[in-house]
Amino acid sequence: MIVNGWFDGINVWKINTWSGLISYVLLILAGALIFFLIIHRINRNRRPGVAMQRVSKRLKHLGGKGSRVYTDFTLRTFAGDTPFEMLWVARDRLYVVKVIPQGTRISGSATGSTWRLEGSVKDTVKNPLPALENQRRALLPYLSAKGFEDILVEPLVVCADTYETPRFKIDGFSSIVTYKYLKAWRRKYPLARRLFFDVDKVCALLEDAMLPNGSMK
Repeated sequence: MIVNGWFDGINVWKINTWSGLISYVLLILAGALIFFLIIHRINRNRRPGVAMQRVSKRLKHLGGKGSRVYTDFTLRTFAGDTPFEMLWVARDRLYVVKVIPQGTRISGSATGSTWRLEGSVKDTVKNPLPALENQRRALLPYLSAKGFEDILVEPLVVCADTYETPRFKIDGFSSIVTYKYLKAWRRKYPLARRLFFDVDKVCALLEDAMLPNGSMK
């Protein structure tokens, strides 16, 4: 067996010098280190906080001039307090967003109580759509009362696993996209200029109603 590349000519079954042995050991260690770093990066990207940061950055870039993303906050309105995981203020509409940090195969339905995740670890998550709908219902009357009754508020689910491109099948719900496909999704559904609104004014209204744990990206 001959090891090519940096170690051309070394027969690992007939190493008879210290330099040959050291070179072979270094080769094994280098391979193990590369493997460890790859696995570490994959696992890090699957952490909820890291996945949220990646998705927030990408959405802000795709939302047009002045676009903002708020994460982990509670909106206090006359209808009560509503917790949000992520709210994306794009130029033409608002999106209430759920990020699924891991899972390469995601299945379920719009009406089911849970969604099934498969991949390196099999798991289930609570169907996020009822929570997204509650957020939507909290936003619409609040914005309408402030003079922005025509703003669209839509749900969006982002599958953020980076090990491989996730595949999904959610019966009765189509506003779901993978992190890797977000740019292509934006090209398919470009910003609608006829729906543009004053982002700064809307964000100021939202921030006035946010409890202190809100953050803006």
